[in-house]
Amino acid sequence: MADTEKKDLATSEDGSAEPAAEEKSDADKNAEDLSAPPSSDFFAAREAQATGETYRLAPEEIKQRNKRSLAIALGIVLFMVLVFAITVLRIGAASGG
Repeated sequence: MADTEKKDLATSEDGSAEPAAEEKSDADKNAEDLSAPPSSDFFAAREAQATGETYRLAPEEIKQRNKRSLAIALGIVLFMVLVFAITVLRIGAASGG
């Protein structure tokens, strides 16, 4: 059976023939990425271990973060006021007032 199998050969720059590398399809690559690790490796995983490394934000990063936090807070407050106003108006309309 081995004699009937033929391997694709690629010719390199020096003229020697080498077996061609098999290309995997995207589906095969994705299937390998999603495959579960063996059970022995699963319980031995050491992810999320503290390394002691810290990152100190630059002053401009802190200012940007504060502006972003303020914008989010104002957005939430405006949304709450809008919901309250609509609720009051609908209750008032339902009571005939």
